[in-house]
Amino acid sequence: MSNPTVTAASVIDEPALLAQERGFARLRFSAQLEPGFQLYLHAKMCARVKIVAISSISFMLFFMLLDYVYLPHWVSDYTLVVRMIGLLAICFALFYSNRVGKVAPNRAFAVSTLAYFCTGLMIAMVIIVARLAEVSIRVTHDGLYVVLLSGMFLLALPMRHAIVGSGAIVAVYLLAEYAIGSSRALVISNSIFLINFTIMGAFGAYLYEYMQRRAYLNEQLLEAARNRAERESQSKTRFLATASHDLRQPLHAMSLFIQHLYEQVDSPEASKTVARLADSTQLLQAMLNSLLDMSRLSVGMVRAQERSFNLEPWLQQLLDSLEPFASRRNIRLQLRCNKAYAVHSDPLLLERLIRNYLNNALIHAEASTVSIEVQRVDERLRIAVVDDGCGLAEADQERIYEEFTQLRNPARTLDKGVGLGLSICRQIVHLLEYPSGLQSHPGTGSRFWFDVPLGEWQLQTQAPQQQHAPTLSGQVALIENDRVSREAMQALLSAWGCIVWAFESAEEAIRGLQGITVDVLLTDYRLEGERNGLMLVRTLRDQAIFAGPAALVTADTSEDVTEAARLADVELLYKPVLPARLRRVVHNLLALRQ
Repeated sequence: MSNPTVTAASVIDEPALLAQERGFARLRFSAQLEPGFQLYLHAKMCARVKIVAISSISFMLFFMLLDYVYLPHWVSDYTLVVRMIGLLAICFALFYSNRVGKVAPNRAFAVSTLAYFCTGLMIAMVIIVARLAEVSIRVTHDGLYVVLLSGMFLLALPMRHAIVGSGAIVAVYLLAEYAIGSSRALVISNSIFLINFTIMGAFGAYLYEYMQRRAYLNEQLLEAARNRAERESQSKTRFLATASHDLRQPLHAMSLFIQHLYEQVDSPEASKTVARLADSTQLLQAMLNSLLDMSRLSVGMVRAQERSFNLEPWLQQLLDSLEPFASRRNIRLQLRCNKAYAVHSDPLLLERLIRNYLNNALIHAEASTVSIEVQRVDERLRIAVVDDGCGLAEADQERIYEEFTQLRNPARTLDKGVGLGLSICRQIVHLLEYPSGLQSHPGTGSRFWFDVPLGEWQLQTQAPQQQHAPTLSGQVALIENDRVSREAMQALLSAWGCIVWAFESAEEAIRGLQGITVDVLLTDYRLEGERNGLMLVRTLRDQAIFAGPAALVTADTSEDVTEAARLADVELLYKPVLPARLRRVVHNLLALRQ
């Protein structure tokens, strides 16, 4: 039987629960916590109903059989009636008391205690009747021990109820012994045994309730800790969502303004300065992405989207993107991979994993050659990033995975990152559950490896050739509530040859687009008013105001927005958008309109 949910304790914080430890030796919690414990103890009592019912009814029937066989009929007729009444009391108590949530705990304990007392009283009456009848078989008070033992331990009553019931049974029996004229020695002897037995049982009942209170308090502490962890996780999630959106917004506007400025200047020196400014912005963007990725991985916000894809061309494209950076450092990149290999993995997470390993080798290894080596190991492919650089001492091979750790950057220069690359690698490896390892020695380079499941080979299609800096010509509707981002995108799109109609809100766009014709719609997701960007696109389509291609330019990277954009057939661009990507996407959308 499951324990009931205790609402009263759910509002108590951990310090208040810890304060209970100093006082519950008296078997009493605070007024706020005690009702919950009574429900908990009631559930524990109900959990024993089967064993209590079987043992009580079986013993009662067994003693009724003994009375019928060994006692004179005129005595057994009396004792059988008494035992039958006791049996009915037991059955009623079992039915009434063992209903969690339907009977108040104090009533359940009171009825159970009353049935316990009636059972003991019945046993005492049978003993006294047998004494008065002077039957040939000597009937002693030993049967009371079984009843007392059940009341103290088997019934799982609270200690106070168990002591009251047991004390009443012993007192009534001793008074009955005295009333029928038993010898003083017999009464004293029985008193010593029964009272000592009751005291020992009371101590056992105290220990039982004490342990139950300890267990209940520990459960409440665990529940409070779990609730606190959930609140902290939700707080981190909200912080990440806010930080991701609010920090990406100015970076997005900054990168677009820098690109617009770069296209306007004619002076070589000014162009060089703007290019350095663009590099610094990209470095800031990479740092922000690393921090946000590390946080999102640590709170479990990232989920793998696995599929099969061909490995060799995918790795070659990744190396090609790093070739200019490697060339500036005079580092040679190599790839050793069978063209027939395919893997089943998340392409984005796998790219981030390998790219971080490569960046670590290019920036920190002091190598002349960095290579990716792929070999088959059973039903997996082992991908290794190998360099011939300075290597790592054994003491450093664990430290490098710690956050913000850089072994050879004591000045913390920003061109070497912030020390999160390998930490992100470890998080991704754990997320994907890939076996991994590191082999390195000082002066002999390093080998970072991990095993990826084999995938199915995919037929390759010819990738479409894209023009460099395609010419733009068309009318674009831009809906962006952030003024700086709106002005940056409007200026850059206008410089590329587009006619831009800019709107601040969804309502303003609905009114404005009714009188003009545009080719492409670019909208932010979070807008002023009740409608977001996707709702705006659906409204425009439903009202036949605009049915052309649309793109969602947003700083919201949640999976819900990604899936909603896919279902709405809307292109998705994450802020900060690289100017080249923005230009390419707008060009493709304009081509669809023609």
